[in-house]
Parts: sequence; C-alpha cells; structure tokens
Amino acid sequence: MSANAATIRELRTDFRSVKRKIEEHGEVTITDHGEPAYVIKSLPRPAKRTALVRDYYARLLERQPKALSAEETRLFWEEERR
Repeated sequence: MSANAATIRELRTDFRSVKRKIEEHGEVTITDHGEPAYVIKSLPRPAKRTALVRDYYARLLERQPKALSAEETRLFWEEERR
C-alpha cells in the first residue's frame, strides 16, 4: 500500500493518522477490499485576516477637550470671580 493510501477501517478507527497523511500528501486514496474507492483531498486554507489594531489612546486624545491657554484660563477665572 502506498504512503498516501488508507483503508476504510483505518479511516474509521484511526482518523488522526489519515488526517496526518492528508496534511503531508494533499490527498489520500481510500481503499475498499484492496481496491481504490475514494479520494479525500484537503481544501486550500483561507488567508488569515489580520486583526485591525486600534489606537485607543490616540482616539481618546482626539475626543478630549483641548487644554486652555494661559490667557484663556485667566479670562475664565476673571469671569468666574464676578
């Protein structure tokens, strides 16, 4: 039996070894009473999506009110004292 072949019994009782063969060879031929009967192929893996990394600190700084200048602070407190 070739390296990329497995029996129905092997598929049923020891699927992990069949899965390893599929990963190594790309496809495995399943035999039924010694005759090739089925072919199992692996599907191409989808490309991994990269997670969107958000800069929460930058967003926080954008949403914070701007600091008052020294002149604006002085005017503010003059208005408050009246």
